[in-house]
Amino acid sequence: MYAGPGRRFAARVCNSEIVESASAQTDEVRELVSRLEAARDAAERIAGRPPLGVRAVEPAAGRRGYVVAFEGPEFLCLAGDLEPERDVRRAREAASATLLWEHAEALVDAEALRDLVRAVGRLLALGGEPVEVAEPLEVVAARALELAAWRDAPRRVVASVPELDEASRLQERLVGAYARFMRASDPLVARQDSLDAALIEALRSVEESAGRAGAADRLADRLARAIEECDEGAGQMVAANIVRLRDA
Repeated sequence: MYAGPGRRFAARVCNSEIVESASAQTDEVRELVSRLEAARDAAERIAGRPPLGVRAVEPAAGRRGYVVAFEGPEFLCLAGDLEPERDVRRAREAASATLLWEHAEALVDAEALRDLVRAVGRLLALGGEPVEVAEPLEVVAARALELAAWRDAPRRVVASVPELDEASRLQERLVGAYARFMRASDPLVARQDSLDAALIEALRSVEESAGRAGAADRLADRLARAIEECDEGAGQMVAANIVRLRDA
């Protein structure tokens, strides 16, 4: 969430490994900051007091809005034209999308994914593992980097529900790769008493890192379990909206 000029994004904005030019990323960040600053100024003008933060949100493709937080807590939903959103259904959708996105931010941890890649690297560096284990491990590392790049992209400051489909698709690839590695490593587990201690420790490190990175659980399933909680929270945010809302 954008906190204002001179402050950092609460959601990280940093370089990504996605295939696009550095200048394109810079332009995108500049445009995002400009729009968030404009939304913050509009919210302050409407409320008569400075907000705590602003989140750009896309509940549906092509529908940009902003959710603004104030002390209280109180909230304000702005439409794409930076005017107060008056429709209670749209305001609730924006609030729910914001909360669901916060769950996704917590579940897709770029640093945990890179820790998994490092654990894989340490295991492969030992050598001696069967090719049927090494090859799935390499795919796990590639898929983890792919998802970390998605998470680190500048556009992740926008709480975009359509983008969650892409995140789920990328994470599903990681889950599948990790499942293949686990199946391939079953023979090693069966004879672990005869394995070198360093190899056992490296295998354990991969498993623990995979758990922290969420490589064993589908993101789509975890987000689905959070929807009810998000809807409940959205109702509370709508009730605390500083502008009167109307039913459609």
